[in-house]
This record gives sequence, C-alpha cells and structure tokens, in this order.
Amino acid sequence: MEDIVEDFLELVQIDAASGNERGVADAVKAKLEALGLAVEEDDAGASFGGNAGNLLAVLDGGLPGSILLNAHMDRVANGLGIEPQIKDGLIVSDGTTILAADDLSGVAALIDSVRRLQACGQKFPRVEYLFTVGEEAGLLGSKAFDTSRLRAKVGYAFDSPGRLGRVVCAAPGQVSLTVEVAGKAAHAGNCPEEGVNAVTALAKILATIRDGRLDPESTANFAVLDCGTKVTNIVQSYAVCRGEMRSRNDAALSAYVEYFERHCREAASGTGAAVKTTVTPQYESFSFDEDAPVIQAALAALRDMGAEAQVNGGGGGMDANVFNAAGIGVVGVATGYSGNHGISERIVLDDLRRAGELAERIVLSWADMGGLPE
Repeated sequence: MEDIVEDFLELVQIDAASGNERGVADAVKAKLEALGLAVEEDDAGASFGGNAGNLLAVLDGGLPGSILLNAHMDRVANGLGIEPQIKDGLIVSDGTTILAADDLSGVAALIDSVRRLQACGQKFPRVEYLFTVGEEAGLLGSKAFDTSRLRAKVGYAFDSPGRLGRVVCAAPGQVSLTVEVAGKAAHAGNCPEEGVNAVTALAKILATIRDGRLDPESTANFAVLDCGTKVTNIVQSYAVCRGEMRSRNDAALSAYVEYFERHCREAASGTGAAVKTTVTPQYESFSFDEDAPVIQAALAALRDMGAEAQVNGGGGGMDANVFNAAGIGVVGVATGYSGNHGISERIVLDDLRRAGELAERIVLSWADMGGLPE
C-alpha cells in the first residue's frame, strides 16, 4: 500500500475535532520530522480553548521564492471512532461516522509531497507547509496564525471537495447573523394576554425571511434557536436565532445584511416585541481569473499528470480566505473527496494516490514558469 494511503488511513483513525487536534498534530509532526523537517508549533489553540497549535515546516529546494501549501488537521462533529474501509475504488467510513477526508486527505497529500520533492532530483522553490487547527470552527487557526512568518506570496489550500483536477478560484465571504427578540413574560394559563411572546415574534421573522440558495453565488442559513427555557407555562420573554450568510459577491453580501436587519424589524412590528440584530464578519471572499499565475501553475501541473482540469468557484470558506486577506494569493485544490460533513463522505482512492504528486508538480511548475513573486 502506498505511503499516502497508509498515512491517510492512520490519521483518520486518530480521534480529533476542532479544538482537540493534539493527537493528529503529534502524528503529523512526527511524520515530518522523520523526513528531516524541523516543525514549529504556535499557540493558536490557546486563542479558542484548543489543545494544539498550527504546525509550520519548511522545505528548501534551492531556488529563489517561496510557495505555501496548506491543509487543516481538524474535522467536523461525528468524527470519532472512524473505521475507514476500501470498497470499489473508494475509501469510505463504516456508515456511522464521517470519513474526515476533509481535510486529512489534504494533510496526507502534503506529507507525500515532501517525500516526492526530496526524491525528485530537481531544484525547486522554498515550500512552506502550514497545517492548521480550528478550521471547521470558523478558520480559527489560520486567523490566529502570524502570517508575517511566511515568505510566500502565493499558495494552495488542499482542502476542497471534487475530483482531482478541480481548482477553486473563488470562495465566499461570510457573516454571522444573530436576531434576538425581547418580549414580556406572563403566566401562560392565568394571564397570557399580559405577555408578549418572543418565540411567536421570532417565528414570524423566520417564516418570511429569504434563506437557502439566494443566487448562484450566495446562500443564507438560520440554524440555531434558543429561548433559554424548556417549560411551556410561561409566555416566553426571550428568543434568539443564529445563522449565516455567505457570498462570493461582496455587494450581495452587503445588500443581504441590510435586508436582514430591515426584515427582522418589519416582520416583528406589531407584536410588541423588541428586536436586536447583530452582524459579525467572519472572513472575506476571494476570486482569481483563470489566467492568474497561481491558477496557471496548477493547470500546468494537472496537464503534466494527464488529469482533466476544471476551474470554478466554491461555496465554502477555507483557510485560503484568511491568507488572501493577508495578501497571500491562495486558491483551493480538490483531493477527490465528496459528501464531506456527512456519513456518506468518501474519497476516490486513485485521486488520493495522486494528490501528493499534484502538490509536487505544482511546486515544480513554478520553477518551469520562471519563479515565484517575491
């Protein structure tokens, strides 16, 4: 069995989650050090109550310039006790958990690229490997990372769904949206007319708000409801809902924020309840044209592999959003997984086998293109 497949199968079986990446971080660090790389760990985990930090390792290839390769070590919920299985050219879980190919396939690909570059017999630019924590909890690790430690001006996040060959040229920005409704408590049996039901007012807001797929580049979702009590004999005085809106179009994002604030007030008018909205920016969008050098280097690598390439935008945020906001031009790269964040998650075995080669060839493509921006 290939090293990259063995690495992947080992890593997914280490229990981890956002904020509890210690086991995976230790395993990744050991693998990199066994390949002769020095690994530095920051204190990013401490910024959000986690037990591990981001890992940074550097491979010097003897040519000027630097390139960033990134993947994240955490996973979403339902990622404990994973039992990976190889079936019909796929790697899947046993059907009761996620697989954590998002993003341990990216982690395995980057480790494999170290082996490949060390053995390739060619000079190449300096490679900065950054393995982050807390990505699934809101890009927390990359937000806490000191990007001044990086020399790279371009890079690739091996963290996107799709078959090998997909390059993600754009990703949405996201804002968190909260609506709080304050009513008036009263006894639900004796004097309900004296109360103002915050739950009813919130229901009117949510029943009429625009959500789901808003346009080809934008979505909104309201998912978390709370009123602070489970009893039914009180006219509820408080209710809150938390959600999000994301878009690759900054103008659409701004317009929806204005709509959200206006809609919440108007929908609750006449109920007697007071409404408070809070909008919290999470990360900015990014977008590259297909002729951008960072895209062209990836396409050249895919051509060299004989892989079918596709360039399109994604619907999820990733560490690349944070790096682009910091002035490092980073795009997403697919490793062959699909169904991520659910028990149907799977990865195409042949795509995983070739993902490390793709990382290697991307680095070498920059050498062929005449070097990296300084």
